[in-house]
Amino acid sequence: MGVTTATHEFKSSIPASRMYKAIIQDSPTVFPKFMPQYKSEIVHGDGGVGSILQTCFADEGNQVKVVKHRVEAKDPANFYSKYTLIEGGALSDNVESVVNEVKIEPAGDGCVVKAINHYHTKGEADKAFIESIGQQTLGVYKAVQDYLLANPTVCV
Repeated sequence: MGVTTATHEFKSSIPASRMYKAIIQDSPTVFPKFMPQYKSEIVHGDGGVGSILQTCFADEGNQVKVVKHRVEAKDPANFYSKYTLIEGGALSDNVESVVNEVKIEPAGDGCVVKAINHYHTKGEADKAFIESIGQQTLGVYKAVQDYLLANPTVCV
């Protein structure tokens, strides 16, 4: 088993506190506003460490995908979150688990959102697949930014 780590960064003009609130704290209510195919709910726990979140969304072919994440760490004061993919998504015959970290760092009036993904694989990692997941993540961060820019009273 090996571990492949991929880091992707998104620079935003939105302050770190608003991005954290939109991406981590309030994502179940914020994301459907600009991604109507997205639905997330807590299926175990209270949303804190140890909780399980289930997310359903339709892909490009309108097939419903379901993923489940376990919350490993949340630190709102430092704009940090860590969770483990436990079902669906990138898991496959070759990928046993994915540990995701989100760090949002203040940068001037905006921030830098860092997605650090640790892919635990049984064999050689599929680098093209991992890169495509990273690009999808950056696309979501861009959509969050665009939504927050258009709605300045959300997540303040």
